[in-house]
Amino acid sequence: MTLFFRWSGHLLALLALLATAACGGEQGARVPVATVEADGMAKIEGSVLYRERMLLPPGVEVEVQLQDISKADAMATVLATVTLTPEGAPPYPFVIEYDPAGIDSRMRYALRASISVGDQLMFTSTDYIDPFKGNPVEVLVRRVPEPVQRDTPMLEAQVWTLATLAGEPAALGAGEKPLDILFDAETMRVAGFSGCNRYMGAYEREGVSEHGSPLAFGPLAGTMMACAQGAELERQYLQLLDSVTAFRLDEGTLSLLAGPEVLATFTAD
Repeated sequence: MTLFFRWSGHLLALLALLATAACGGEQGARVPVATVEADGMAKIEGSVLYRERMLLPPGVEVEVQLQDISKADAMATVLATVTLTPEGAPPYPFVIEYDPAGIDSRMRYALRASISVGDQLMFTSTDYIDPFKGNPVEVLVRRVPEPVQRDTPMLEAQVWTLATLAGEPAALGAGEKPLDILFDAETMRVAGFSGCNRYMGAYEREGVSEHGSPLAFGPLAGTMMACAQGAELERQYLQLLDSVTAFRLDEGTLSLLAGPEVLATFTAD
């Protein structure tokens, strides 16, 4: 009997140790949740859908990407892509495969989906979608204000360089660097160089505008460097961003508007 209780005590201690280790693991690096195949590849299963009551024309393509979005001031890195030719009404199921060895728990990842007809983009996702929250994953895409050509510049996924400010050619900032801006649709964050410092913050495309597509910036934060050149330019530029209510894209030029007034223009890199 004494031996039984002794072994029971060891067993309880072992179970407590395992439970403690499990709890500690939950506080550590997050492990992706996905199905791993026999060949070592992992897959994410889900569906793409939209809420508009409409059927898509023949020839549409649905594209889903697994992206690394860790760098707020750089374009996302595409790790895996799948393209579908759906039929009928949504949701449209997808399976995207990737190499789990390429996933770093310190990085940030997202799924992005789009629906196109030929070269025209019709729908795109705008919310952050965690690819590793567990299968199945649901990706909601939203209708773009107007179908745009894929080979023409879009607001997101590229760096825009400041060309004019308040109707005048834009000056260069510290180090003779031009001011720029980058929009990230996955995180709905914006980042760039404002003349002296790097800046970042949120933006949204909701609302109504009579003069362009709605656009508004949230509070912007930046680094705290002091510069002999570019400080006044930076102050003027950041104040301008706070007044923006809409934007227009026209033949490779991005215009930021306050009502009908063009506050600044940018060119695509």
